[in-house]
Amino acid sequence: MIGGTAVTCQDFRGLTVRTMHVDDLGDVGGARIIGRMPVIVLNRGRLAGLPEKLQLFFFGHECAHHVLGHAFAPTIWSEREADCWAIKHGRAQGWFSREEVASWSPQFAHSKGSAAGHLPGPERADRLVACYDDPSDELVDPRASAPVISASTGG
Repeated sequence: MIGGTAVTCQDFRGLTVRTMHVDDLGDVGGARIIGRMPVIVLNRGRLAGLPEKLQLFFFGHECAHHVLGHAFAPTIWSEREADCWAIKHGRAQGWFSREEVASWSPQFAHSKGSAAGHLPGPERADRLVACYDDPSDELVDPRASAPVISASTGG
């Protein structure tokens, strides 16, 4: 259960992704391969302070890394693709509305981004809304050189 919703995730190979709670994780969550098994690690303490729908987004973001194969072969676009996949998957599942996604902006406001590819907070929040508004099932970075990946893969 994440944010009061029963969730599951399968990786690109069809394997069930297990979820572990790690309270001293330096982030909200992460996608890992542990003993050849796909795992989502979540920090309960950090999740507990977030709105339930945002908790679902973060679960979806980590699931996306497994669905899209990022856990095995990350790229410079992985974080942006995972964000967009999570938003489009959540939209398709009826987990959140556009207004809810837009309301998360303050939660991201102070984030400076990351070396792994997370966008700075305000830019990331704007991109989440843009992904929600995009009716296609493609994951497209705003820059023309970004690869296009189908969001309907697995999960």
